Amino acid sequence: MVNDLKQFIYSIVLLEYLIEGVFIIHELAVTEELLKLVLKYAEENKAQRVISINLQVGELRDFTEEWMQRYFDYLSRGTIAEGGKIVLKTIPVTMECVECQANFGADLKQAEISCPGCGSASCRVIAGNEFIIESIGVI
Repeated sequence: MVNDLKQFIYSIVLLEYLIEGVFIIHELAVTEELLKLVLKYAEENKAQRVISINLQVGELRDFTEEWMQRYFDYLSRGTIAEGGKIVLKTIPVTMECVECQANFGADLKQAEISCPGCGSASCRVIAGNEFIIESIGVI
């Protein structure tokens, strides 16, 4: 039955993709794994209830708090995490120039990214791809 429900959710997500032009299915799988970790932590610490999950998520992950919360609400029903709130802090993309080692923020809306210091296009991502569970609030 669980697999049937997952398939149903995937179908809804794909329908929303067709309607809204937004693809958010990856958040379901990540939220499912997040819930497993949260429940494990809560059990190990003899928690009675999970109140909040504070996340630091890189901008490149392209997660939205709204969809993660929706999935978390659905997946956590009947568990001690039911009603828990996801708080998502987005970590902006930071690049490092390979040529001059300068660090700079990147605007993902630009077609090309280059170092503002030397103009080199040889850059690498040094922040913005994280997924960190910062804290879990329990009682």
